[in-house]
Amino acid sequence: MTDKQKKDLFLRQVKTMETLLEHGAISREQFEFSYNGLVTKMGITDKELAEWKKQST
Repeated sequence: MTDKQKKDLFLRQVKTMETLLEHGAISREQFEFSYNGLVTKMGITDKELAEWKKQST
């Protein structure tokens, strides 16, 4: 998986979780647990997260 594919997949997953949170389908705690699990399982570094956040603003 390329870095771009990894980023796109991660951002799509986070968007889905944000939608579920907004509609009350999951709690803030569930969102945070899933988010942290996704970061860990995908091997995303703090550097990558910071870079992606910078690019999206």
